[in-house]
Amino acid sequence: MIACVLDLETTVSPLGDTLDPSAMHSDNACVSASWLMIEDGQTLGPMQESVWFHNDHPIPDSREPLQRDLSRADIVVCHNTKFDVTWLLEMEFDLPDKLWCTMIGEYIFARGIRQLKSLKATAERRNVTRKKSELIDQMFKDGIGFEKMPLEIVSEYAAADVISCAEIYLAQLADLRDEKNAGLWPIFTLMNEMTWFLIEIERNGICIDLDVLEEVRVEFETERDEIIEYLAKIVVKVMGDTVTNLSSGQDMTRLIYGYEFKSDVCKKAFCKTFNIGLGPDGRPLYPPRMSESEYVFNVKTNMQRAYKTIAERCSQCSGSGKQHRVTLKGDPYKKQPACKMCEGSGALYRDQTTKAGLGLVPEGPADASANGFKADKLTIKRLLLQANRRNNHVAVEFLTKYSRLNALNTYLNSFIKGIAAHTRPSGLLHANFNQTTTATGRLSSSRPNFQNIPKGSKFPVRRAVVSRFEGGNLCEVDYSQLEFRVAGMLSGDEQIISDVLSGKDIHTQTAMIINQCSADKVTKKLRSQAKSLTFSPLYGGMGMSEPPHVKEYFKSYFRIYSGLKSWHKKLMDGVMDNGLVTIPCGREFSFPDAKRLRNGRVTGATQIVNFPVQSHATGTIVPLACIRALKAFRERQMRSKLILTVHDSLVVDIFPGELDKVKEALVWAMRDINPEIEERFGYAPSLPLDIEAEIGRNWMEMSELDLS
Repeated sequence: MIACVLDLETTVSPLGDTLDPSAMHSDNACVSASWLMIEDGQTLGPMQESVWFHNDHPIPDSREPLQRDLSRADIVVCHNTKFDVTWLLEMEFDLPDKLWCTMIGEYIFARGIRQLKSLKATAERRNVTRKKSELIDQMFKDGIGFEKMPLEIVSEYAAADVISCAEIYLAQLADLRDEKNAGLWPIFTLMNEMTWFLIEIERNGICIDLDVLEEVRVEFETERDEIIEYLAKIVVKVMGDTVTNLSSGQDMTRLIYGYEFKSDVCKKAFCKTFNIGLGPDGRPLYPPRMSESEYVFNVKTNMQRAYKTIAERCSQCSGSGKQHRVTLKGDPYKKQPACKMCEGSGALYRDQTTKAGLGLVPEGPADASANGFKADKLTIKRLLLQANRRNNHVAVEFLTKYSRLNALNTYLNSFIKGIAAHTRPSGLLHANFNQTTTATGRLSSSRPNFQNIPKGSKFPVRRAVVSRFEGGNLCEVDYSQLEFRVAGMLSGDEQIISDVLSGKDIHTQTAMIINQCSADKVTKKLRSQAKSLTFSPLYGGMGMSEPPHVKEYFKSYFRIYSGLKSWHKKLMDGVMDNGLVTIPCGREFSFPDAKRLRNGRVTGATQIVNFPVQSHATGTIVPLACIRALKAFRERQMRSKLILTVHDSLVVDIFPGELDKVKEALVWAMRDINPEIEERFGYAPSLPLDIEAEIGRNWMEMSELDLS
């Protein structure tokens, strides 16, 4: 097999408040290409280079040498292949069908353990030729791009990158020939094929109606300002005059729990006692095991009750916050130093006798954080249940509004601002998709993060995503109960298999139990809210912090699906035997430091039982469906555009008149996928897969689409 190992250097242009090297940025250009041909581990001739856009090279080199070598190559090899291949396609080069990304290779070999995957870090880890970053780092800091750097430096830097990438490629091939890695070949093939799909959707882009987006921004900001004003009143009510920053972890610990550190020394001791930080593998350290009395003792040793305060004007500075110092001539300083007594605030805060805060209670070592106690999204959700159980109406009001405020800030910063900043004058947004960020193979995205955009027909940002075609429509096709089906396939649980084959609506069943109602009382909203609890046991959730009737749901879940429980135990036992979890596609997850706990579970149990289901669903089945969809669209020569994949769905911008073709292609690609799963991975799924679809002029206002 002949490989063309390639590296491109490009210009980088501003986009919003960031810099963007994308090939879809109209102001960018490809400065140069460097490449090396390899066959059977041997180089075929010297390093090659073509220069197309450089200040010292006014006449661009011919494109023919690179095209000639690409035409005789069987495979293109790069580190972050998606970037380089996108550029080559935008420049209208013809490429071989096979791609190899050495970054993807390192990701697979990492087996779920977090590590740096850059070319520089990989070269150092592999002990191959290093990048020559020192040649260009300072120039980049000074704002000098590749097009302005001395050409000999660009050439030397690019050549080192190509050699480094080539050596990593050969090392990866050698590793795959090792018997212990032989099972990884299918996932190497799948992920590199998936690169073509990501290139396709990034180049196609997503059409954005900026006028609609602006309307949504105004709606969100108005609601946000109203909530901030409302929360400020509650803060005064429970904290007195204490200045409280809702973005400060320590302030939130005072506000929610009514505790504060006794001193900075106590804060450090607290973090050490509760094992707060990251381990060598980059994962959070596990909370320590301790009895309830030990836990209470350690909290009281390092923390104390916070009290409401009343503010009094500082007598030292008369409330100005300044020292009012003068020079020897009697002139006041131009910049007055802060008053030492009040630390520049102009006020002194005197404790009252009333305890501060909402009076909620952290439930154990797992709630400890570097700033006291957690106030993240999941913790707030759990604390809301606690507040409701205690009839703490003030806490319920605050936490409900605070959760909404956090959501609005995320929507405004990640989606409204992100979408507006990265939408081109053409109206198209070319988001970036990445296969090597999450631990499980699930996609991530940036510029902006479309993988985290809320689902459903109630999120107004989706209204700004529209069809680019006059008279066109958007269509989204989702897998139905994918994780539940995958859990049944992998575990072999007879009841899950029976429920799926009989068409039981598992989410309605969950909603009935947790809301203690009959099926006819389960609304669409209640069913949607129940989904997280349907999936939680699949991922090892035990419901320990849930209300009593929901805890009972978790117990009954594992009684009903006893095969799932047995499979979870088998996974944990396997990790204790060899440190690995392996799924049907060959992907492996390593847990080298797992330890058996007294309750029979093991450290990292949540990931051990979570990774197989999530990875096989969204890291194997969905990528294969994407690959098949791209193939089907190309075979049918459709003008409709594949534009997105979000978790377990595909989104298509449909050209008028092609709806039937799109339906046919996606049914084949997604629902009829099992024969190819068996062919690729030697694994016959025990359950069929099902899909459901919606269609509309925009991504929010959609109606059900019959796929028959």
